[in-house]
Formats: sequence, structure tokens, C-alpha cells
Amino acid sequence: MEQLIQKAADAMVKRGFIVHRVPGAQEARELVLSLIPQGASVGLGGSMTIRELNLVEALEERGSQVWWHWTSPEERLTVYENARKADVYLASSNAVTRDGRIVNIDGQANRVAGMIQGPSRVILVIGEQKVVDGGLNPAIARLRAQACPANAKRLKLHTPCALTGVCNQAECGDDCMCRVTAVLERPPRGREITVIFTEEALGY
Repeated sequence: MEQLIQKAADAMVKRGFIVHRVPGAQEARELVLSLIPQGASVGLGGSMTIRELNLVEALEERGSQVWWHWTSPEERLTVYENARKADVYLASSNAVTRDGRIVNIDGQANRVAGMIQGPSRVILVIGEQKVVDGGLNPAIARLRAQACPANAKRLKLHTPCALTGVCNQAECGDDCMCRVTAVLERPPRGREITVIFTEEALGY
């Protein structure tokens, strides 16, 4: 596993991502806070990883305006828009391939929009359990087998994966979360993407 993680990290660096590896959640939290200037506004994508890091209160205490639809009282579309206009965008991702590509599946697409056409600085905290030993097909298979069922159950959606734990797109219906698949091959032009890998498993 260690060789796989290092190979993926090295490949990401070659693709233009900034990569850090840390042992666990506490070190990831401290690193995130060190990378975000005091008072900078921060947009967040929906992420159990970010929730587990307990960053919102710490950022607000330092003077940051945090835009996160999980905690903000404002109308959701307003929060999405403000998150994309923030100084820094903070999120996680669903999978990383052995050759250094970042793969996400979204329902609303606000998270991938924030990564691709949002703030010029993006920070992604990713548990190393999300690195797959293969390319896009194993990455998407991981999403459908692990991330999507857990998220659908958490959101109390009526999807096959929430009810049975098994993806069945043909029967997914209106509650389907798998609406947008985005692959970051490299940081978009004019954007800096920092990836923080944690040895500790975080998120789904």
C-alpha cells in the first residue's frame, strides 16, 4: 500500500499538484490552517472528511467568512455562489488513481465546480484509503461501491445503493447522486491545487 500511495503522490506532483502527506486528522487540520491566511474567505464542498477535521469553527475564530451549505443559514444557491467566489476552496475527493488523477462524482456539482471554476487556491484533504491501484474504471468502481452508498444512506435518499448497498443506475431515479463525474488530470490553468493525503482513513 505504501508503494501505491507514494507512486500516486509522485504522479500528482508531475501533473502539477502540490502534495503533502501527513499521519492523521490532527496534522491535516493544522496544515490546512497554516495554508489559509487569517481572514481569508473559505468555500467548502460537501465533505465528511472536512466535517471530521472540525475546521469551520477554527476558521471563523481566525476571522474567515466560511461558506458551507451544511452549516450556512443562507439560501443554498447563494452559499454555492459565494463559495465559488471565496479566496480558498476546501474539499475532499472520492478517489485518486495510481497515475495521479483525482476523481469525483457529484449530484449538485457545486463541489466540482468549486474545484474547477472557483477560487484560485484549492485545498483537498484526502484519506489514503481512497487511492486505487488502477485507472479511472477502478476509481469509479470505488465510488459506486463505497462512497456513494454511504453518502446516500447518510442523506436518507431512496436510491438502490442506499437501500441495498449496491449501485444500480438503471433504477436510480430522481434521488440519484451520480449526476456529474469530473476527473482532474491537472490543475486548471491559473489555479493552485494542494492535496493533503492522510494515512488515517477519513471520509468515505
